Amino acid sequence: MDTTSTFDLAPGSALGLSHAAGRELLVFSGRLWVTCDGGSQDLFLSAGDRLRLGPGAVIECDSPGAARLQLLPAHGRLWWAAALTARALARLALRLQGVQLAPAPRRV
Repeated sequence: MDTTSTFDLAPGSALGLSHAAGRELLVFSGRLWVTCDGGSQDLFLSAGDRLRLGPGAVIECDSPGAARLQLLPAHGRLWWAAALTARALARLALRLQGVQLAPAPRRV
């Protein structure tokens, strides 16, 4: 997906953005909680913040009013390769620690 998308996220609503790895998220208003697969910590974004999304991103509106957001296109294919490599390395690290991983869901 290489288009710019602007949308609102209602308070308490969550949205999976697994299709948006490598894209940049821009917050116009409200506050967001963001987590990504293999990420070591969750992030909170407020109006004016932007973040390049990693694989398996999930966002949740953490403000009393709706959050106004924009997804900007990813630039270049190198980011996508880096994101997939980071995800694979995170999964490998967990397996080496003896953590049993659920199989990835299949997309239809």
